[in-house]
Amino acid sequence: MPLKIVSKPILAKLFVVLSLSIVFLTFLYKFNYLFAGEALSGWDTPGHVVLAKEFANIFENGKGIGWSDVWFGGFPVFYFYPPFYYFIVYLIHFIFSISIESAFSVSVFFTILLLGFAIYHMGNHFIWKRFPLATRLLLGALSILFYFNYAGEGLQGTSIVGIIEGTVISSFTHALFLFGIISLDRYRKQRYKKNLILFVSISSLVFYSHLLSSIFYSLLLLIYLVIYRNFWIQHIRELLLSSCFIFFLISPVLFHFFKYSEYTSSVFYGYSYPPILSILSRDVYDHAMRASQAGENITLAFLIELFRSGRWLYLFTLVLLTFHMRSLQNFVRSRFLTTVLLVFFWMSLDYSFGYIIPNIKIHNYRAFDCFFLTFSILMPMVIVYSIRIQKKYLPLFPILVFLLFSQYYLFIKFDPIKYQEYKSPLWKEARTQDELVLYDRLLHRLKELPKGTIIQPEIIKTKSIFGGPHFWIPLFYEAGIRNNLGLTVESSYYSTLVFNWQSFGFGHTFRWGTDIDWRDHLVALKKEPDSGYFLDFLLRSGVQYMMGFSPEFADYILLHRNRLVTVAEEGPFQIIKIQPKQKVKTIKPIGLIHAESLNQNQEFVYQKFLKTSNFLQMYLNHLGYQTKVLRISRSNLEDLDQILPSLSSVILITDQNGLGEVSWIKGLDQKGIPTFLFAESSLTNAIPLTEENLRIFLNQIPVIQNPNESIQPTQSYFSPKQAENGILLLDDSAREYLIPFSKENQKQLVVTSLPELPGKIYLGMMLVSFFLFLSGFILTKIEYFSFSNAKK
Repeated sequence: MPLKIVSKPILAKLFVVLSLSIVFLTFLYKFNYLFAGEALSGWDTPGHVVLAKEFANIFENGKGIGWSDVWFGGFPVFYFYPPFYYFIVYLIHFIFSISIESAFSVSVFFTILLLGFAIYHMGNHFIWKRFPLATRLLLGALSILFYFNYAGEGLQGTSIVGIIEGTVISSFTHALFLFGIISLDRYRKQRYKKNLILFVSISSLVFYSHLLSSIFYSLLLLIYLVIYRNFWIQHIRELLLSSCFIFFLISPVLFHFFKYSEYTSSVFYGYSYPPILSILSRDVYDHAMRASQAGENITLAFLIELFRSGRWLYLFTLVLLTFHMRSLQNFVRSRFLTTVLLVFFWMSLDYSFGYIIPNIKIHNYRAFDCFFLTFSILMPMVIVYSIRIQKKYLPLFPILVFLLFSQYYLFIKFDPIKYQEYKSPLWKEARTQDELVLYDRLLHRLKELPKGTIIQPEIIKTKSIFGGPHFWIPLFYEAGIRNNLGLTVESSYYSTLVFNWQSFGFGHTFRWGTDIDWRDHLVALKKEPDSGYFLDFLLRSGVQYMMGFSPEFADYILLHRNRLVTVAEEGPFQIIKIQPKQKVKTIKPIGLIHAESLNQNQEFVYQKFLKTSNFLQMYLNHLGYQTKVLRISRSNLEDLDQILPSLSSVILITDQNGLGEVSWIKGLDQKGIPTFLFAESSLTNAIPLTEENLRIFLNQIPVIQNPNESIQPTQSYFSPKQAENGILLLDDSAREYLIPFSKENQKQLVVTSLPELPGKIYLGMMLVSFFLFLSGFILTKIEYFSFSNAKK
């Protein structure tokens, strides 16, 4: 009898350690550039690094939300895009004493590993835990590599391709909510309250990480509770208590988002790549399209390239899934994941939900990532079902090993950096020496501009200039220049105003996180030729400089050469200064109030005011007047006597012409304030009559002889902000306008600030969620690979 040197449990543990080591070393080899300490290439990535720096500043002041001058001429930060991921970046930065750029790169590697563990853990918990350890590892590795080998559209935010383009935070959050579902289901099976603690803390951190993913997570939980409704109906008390704790912990996130979401733009539902083509790989289809243009059959070229590229397994799995969908749905262990698969595949195709509830701001095409994540987890079971049908002829273990090696080879071979058309994963290495010199010269030129300058960048959807359109953000940040635009993740409604006014001669630029509900009406008010409407809007916004590089930008400068002066030129880039229009009449600001604020105690809401006031600015422009239009809200009525001396006149908008409006106007007339009453619909439906009536009205208003005295520093209007020396009003460019308490305050510097308490509460609740997670993690002693349960 041969000597038994090593027992099976020890062999199992050695097998696990060896497998984990190979996987970790492979990932380390594949993503070693993340430890280079350099800034990364990517679409949204530069903006996220700047956000991480902004969070570090805010966190060190003991707050979780705050204000930033980085974009939109000054805008609240982390109110609408939670900062927990940046907290992780800060911890890495603090613990290892490395730069924020380096810490962000390390966090990307951590996210890739975490997501891989989550995929394995989810599949192991729901589907393949009953298999022997070696088989479970094969199934898990297949799922992980199948997901990470994705080569579809980067816009959908999926896998490594999406992470490279800047969707690392949603990938991190997806890993969290997979662990959240597992913790909740562990409680269902084990009844240990420590699992509920972990579920509550993870759920809270999901909301503190990524709001869009938290919406998907909520839908996942709903599906889970419906499928396991019999258990949770019996344990409704525990479920309600857990929900209450979660809502308590995330209350700062929900409060700030829903309270102030009117200051953000809703989602533009643009084109997204077809999901099936994304699964089968975009490069395969692109190759087939090029072949068809050369006269080949596109279908045959597609199939040949699919097999040649090694991506045949994706087509094979899709076909098998079609035949095994019923088995997956009937199998108790896979029913939940199969339902999730179908729901999120539908969501990735259908935009209806986002249109019905636009304020939630869902990029529906991002639902594809949740679908593909689930598809990758189910993929090994689809293979197992197919093999078992022909188990006499198809051995399970050897086939799984073969598939694993084919996916492993594809993982090593596939270069997502080149696939996304970047020369290098590191930003500097992807640039030529001439480009780096040009970048430094641009930085030097920008630093020469006056302090506090707001500059309007020309944003074009291209990677040809410095790797993507978001190169402006770190460039302006390093130069200390205020960016007039920003990043979609926290898109101010101001970007919608910019987009609408760009319709006048600047329409070649890319739309960035905007609504487009009234552009046509604005353009309909245009008088030929273009008199520089967009330039006038920028000046009203406090923007004095523009910067761009395209041929269209050069043509725009030529068209408006009488108002645009080039102050610097480097390569294709030009920095230009906007000159005010000559021969215009400047008057003090006009107050704009809606009759509903007087009669029905309803607020003149932010977005409605901006739409109306910008239409009114078109009329003022045509009539040769330059001024601000300020909102008089219902809350401002009690301070009206202090506000009126700073106004040239008041315009009351109404749809009824009731006695109350007429009486209110007469009261202002008696105080010597010119007033004008008109129906809101007349702005677009009775253009000639409205213009003539405004002309007569404006002739009553005195013109300012020295208009430069009325210029104020500009910041975005945000209702929680407070001013020490006056009343803050909203103007027609979404900026704040200070009405001083007295004439002595009129020439003082405008100082506005956010209250500190909400930021401290926000940070406190986020940290409580984090430490609760650490406590729950220790209590449950989660083992991602359970040796004790390994089958022998």
